[in-house]
Amino acid sequence: MLKNLLTTAFLLFQLNSYAEDNILDAEAAMKNGAPLSDYSHFAGHPLYPYLQYREYRNNLETTPNQTIVKFLRENAHAPFAGWLAEHAFPLWLSNRAYNDIVQAYSPAFADESIECEWRLALLHSGKRQQAEANIESLWMSSKNIDPACDPLFIQMLGDGSLSQKLIADRFQKAMQNNNLVLAARLQAMLKGNEANSASNWLAVRQNTLPAQTLFNLTPAHWRTTAIADSIYHNAKNNREQAINLATALSAKEYAAEPEAAGRALSQLAALLAQDNDPRSEQIFALIPQGGHDKNAVFDLLAYEMRLNRWQAIPALFNHMSEEDLATPEYQYWIGKAYEKTGQPAQAKMHYQKAAGHRDFFGFLAAEKLGLPYAFNDKPLTKNPKIYHRIKTLPEIYRIKTFLRLGDKSRAAQEYNAMTRKMTDEELRQAALLAAENGWTIQSITTLSKTKDWDALAVRFPVLYQNQVRSLATRYGISPAKIYAIIRKESIFQPEIKSRAGAIGLMQVMPATARHTAKKYGIPYTNSLQLTIPETNLNIGSQYLADRLNQFGHLAYAAAAYNAGPSRANRWLADNPALPLDEWIAQIPFYETRDYAKRVLEYEKIYEYRLGLSPIPYKNAAIRPW
Repeated sequence: MLKNLLTTAFLLFQLNSYAEDNILDAEAAMKNGAPLSDYSHFAGHPLYPYLQYREYRNNLETTPNQTIVKFLRENAHAPFAGWLAEHAFPLWLSNRAYNDIVQAYSPAFADESIECEWRLALLHSGKRQQAEANIESLWMSSKNIDPACDPLFIQMLGDGSLSQKLIADRFQKAMQNNNLVLAARLQAMLKGNEANSASNWLAVRQNTLPAQTLFNLTPAHWRTTAIADSIYHNAKNNREQAINLATALSAKEYAAEPEAAGRALSQLAALLAQDNDPRSEQIFALIPQGGHDKNAVFDLLAYEMRLNRWQAIPALFNHMSEEDLATPEYQYWIGKAYEKTGQPAQAKMHYQKAAGHRDFFGFLAAEKLGLPYAFNDKPLTKNPKIYHRIKTLPEIYRIKTFLRLGDKSRAAQEYNAMTRKMTDEELRQAALLAAENGWTIQSITTLSKTKDWDALAVRFPVLYQNQVRSLATRYGISPAKIYAIIRKESIFQPEIKSRAGAIGLMQVMPATARHTAKKYGIPYTNSLQLTIPETNLNIGSQYLADRLNQFGHLAYAAAAYNAGPSRANRWLADNPALPLDEWIAQIPFYETRDYAKRVLEYEKIYEYRLGLSPIPYKNAAIRPW
């Protein structure tokens, strides 16, 4: 007991005596050649391993291998372990220090190159069975694997331990992912019928052989997979050929390759449905159970609605798996189809199934049935013992230090490394700790690993509440609407920037910011200000209020927020009399269709989280169904 107290006191002394800034200054000095011995007084500090890493990284050839082995074993889950192994393992391989690699290795820090070097060391050590165990997880990549793996695969290919099946499977995966360079390399490794089939498949994709060649491929699964691949890659630009290929095989043949067939036929059926082509139903019927892409389902639904063929909608779901069929949106549309065709008992049954879910369509179904919304909130319970243990980990100290110093990248690396080794219950406690410290993206993504979808306080935080409520009052909109946009756009990441250039909490485009700020006299000088929550929320909330005033409903405003006002206007002009649910179903952009549904769902969740009285969809000026 006394020893523990003394250790704790010593640690506190260290933390209070040496500012983290000094250790990071030491790290910078060591990058320029300063020795670790100059900073031995920092030993025991949670940041000290970064100095050790730098020392060993600078002096790999002169540091005893076992010193580095010990360091890697003690810090296997730290981000710097992988950085060090990336440099140490190639050196040790060249020096034939195979046992040191085997001793030091941990899956916790292994990337492709590190794993390959470890497996190669095992082979050189005569441990073939261990070296080749679960090799599929490494080999079966549709991308080019790290060159460090070439010596391993060359040796395995030479001694026959890399099977023809593994080569064939990876060839097919490369073809499906359009990596023709890799596919050509793999084709050269194949033998017999499979080599010929691979060669012909490549030739068809390169347009040097006709697509009908694929019907002669052997074995049979090659034929089905290659035809499915050809359907997929011809669906957009050579529609008739894709249809001819698709209808030449039977549903039974497609069922033997459900993943490849589902991918290809779903895309083709969706494109045909978007063009109001009746052949979409024929293609859709060929999709194997479990292979239905959700967007293909939604496009077929929209097609049947445009034709007012409600009686055809339930049949779309006949071949779906029970898991897919449980989707609340599917249940809602089946219910509405029965309602439209005068079968109220059947309609009610499906609406009830949808109404039990926290989902936009679940909320609509609940309103139809006169039921309260099912938020299904299940708060996480703090486990004091586990929570305290995590809270006192050196990793947590390092995370807080890096965040204080503005180094979010290093903080995220530490958090990700720390949670990689955790059990589900430990992850829940880490998520609670992250939420309490405002590490929002970490808390939310951590719960996605444990599938705690119902922990609403963590998954739907109410940060910046004073400002959001103030802006909502100023601009005459609900704070739940502002929060719904923040949650969908950025997951509360103030500095995030999209590929399109949108910035910050509400993902405001710089041009939009300039226009909105100028129009309303909001202080704004440059796009860097959009990473400041106060500025971003002010401009973003004003822009959202403008769209709400322009379009009259959050669904339309959300579509405009995501795809632009001109597109939202065009979609409204194309479908002027549709109720809200059917209008959303007719949005042609997958991203925007999903965006509108999510924002409407999140609005209701934030009404609940903020303690606001929920505003029923049917109370709006727009007909909800």
